[in-house]
Parts: sequence; structure tokens; C-alpha cells
Amino acid sequence: MSTPPPARRRKDAREKAAAIERAATDLVLEHGYDAVKVDMICERAGVSQRTFFNHFGTKDAALLGREYPHLDEDLAEQFVASRGPLMAGAARLIRVDPGDLGSDPAYLARRIRAIGSSPTLMALQMDRIESLDAALRHLILRRLTAQYPGEDAAELHAQAGLITQLVAGLMRYVGMSWAEEAAAGAIPTIDPESISALLSRALAKLD
Repeated sequence: MSTPPPARRRKDAREKAAAIERAATDLVLEHGYDAVKVDMICERAGVSQRTFFNHFGTKDAALLGREYPHLDEDLAEQFVASRGPLMAGAARLIRVDPGDLGSDPAYLARRIRAIGSSPTLMALQMDRIESLDAALRHLILRRLTAQYPGEDAAELHAQAGLITQLVAGLMRYVGMSWAEEAAAGAIPTIDPESISALLSRALAKLD
């Protein structure tokens, strides 16, 4: 008996993973996060539990996606050399890959709404983003060191740590805004320029 070629197997695997993610999202929106179990997701997606666990280790992974947030390596060196707004620039380095659902903005909005409906999922997503803290702090420190070469190294290190935590707060705000837009029936969007302008206006009021 012949086996499907690798390209076909990869396509089948992607389609099954997407079906599981969609099923998990739909069920959370219908029944709430706590009520949804893996067997319910499998039944809705039309897959076995073995197939589910081949793609996702947990229910949470099916809802958040397999890909963890990461830093955009292509933008990293541009950020270090830039002298534009620092916090907004740092936030732009963080990428959250929506996977195959990214090709369907309306369904991606449903997924964001499902995540936003659960404090557990929101906390897990923030934990994923905060796992980037060390790498992001390193880039911010490089930027500060290049931009302020005469300043005390220990002071710049402390500032880099503070800015990293402020960026985490900014990302939390963006996530909550997405969830609110999705809950209102809109397709969540992110406009880096608008966020940067809002951030600048808010920071000016802290002086």
C-alpha cells in the first residue's frame, strides 16, 4: 500500500491542526473555557484523541496556537540602530503567529474573543510573551548603550529592565484591546502608528 507524498501529509496535518483550533475556539465561545474538554474538541473536529495530542499537548495549546510569541530577528538590528520611539519600537519586535487561522481574519477575531473570555488563557498568553523578557531586555540595553554611550552602565541596565516591563504592560493593553474589539463583533486590528501616538500622549502626562 502506497503512502501519501510528504507534501500531502504536511497539508493534511495542517488541516487537522486548523480543524482542532477552530473546534476549540467554537466550543469555548459556546460553553465557556472551563466546560470544554479535549474529548469535546476531538468530537467537534472529527479527529481521535491520539491525533489531537500529536498536534497539541493541552487544550490551552489548541486555543493559543502551537507557535509561541517570538522576536522579529529582521527588525532587531534596525531597532538597536533606530532613534525613534523606544517603547513602541520594542513592542513591534514581538510577533504572535496566528498560524493557519491568520488567513481568515473573521475567525482569528473569534479566537481572540475566546482567549479574551478566559482569565486563564489571557494569563497564559501573557506568560508566553513574558518568556521573551530576557532577549528583549538585551536588545533594549544594546539600544540604550549605543544611544547614550557616556551614561553609567549599571544605570542603563536598570533602565533596560524597567522599559522591558513597561513594554510587557503595553502588550497586555494591546491584547485586552483586541479582545474587546472581538467581543464587540469587530475584526481586531493593530495600527502601530496609532499605538505609538497614544503611548506618547500618555507618557507626556507622567512628567
